[in-house]
Amino acid sequence: MRQRIIAATPMISLLLFLMSGFVLGEWLLGLTAFLLMPLSTLLLSGNFKKRLNQFMPLIALAIFLWIAIGLNAPHPGWVVFLLIPISNIVLEGHINARQFVTLSITILYVVLGLVLDDFWHPGWLMLLLIPIFHTLFFPTKTVEFFTSGKEGFKRTINDYIHVESDDEH
Repeated sequence: MRQRIIAATPMISLLLFLMSGFVLGEWLLGLTAFLLMPLSTLLLSGNFKKRLNQFMPLIALAIFLWIAIGLNAPHPGWVVFLLIPISNIVLEGHINARQFVTLSITILYVVLGLVLDDFWHPGWLMLLLIPIFHTLFFPTKTVEFFTSGKEGFKRTINDYIHVESDDEH
């Protein structure tokens, strides 16, 4: 039955698109119906939790487009993008330090934006704290050419860019 629904999704999407256009006069809103095709594959195949976690950016984008185009409300609609990290935390069942920093700064930004009237526009700069904190407190593996001196730098560059010597001609 799942495969039948996945196979019928393009026709369902086309039907919703045409109904939205002809009945409601909202052709742009109808375009979002075509996002049902990848979403149906996501939701009806394999491990649901894993697939949902992987495709949450697409789901959030679809919901945002529906809110922004269909309801003409992009400003509060952007909040659906917060579903991406929240679903990751909920579906995995735990939160690591990097996720905690990201979530804390984002929640602080949203709360300050709701409390203070003119905070949204200059306040988004505080979101730059996320990569700064991640770099300072949760460093990843260092790239070799920054740590191994002149020879390491040359070797790394030669690995990425093939330099022909006179012997190869």
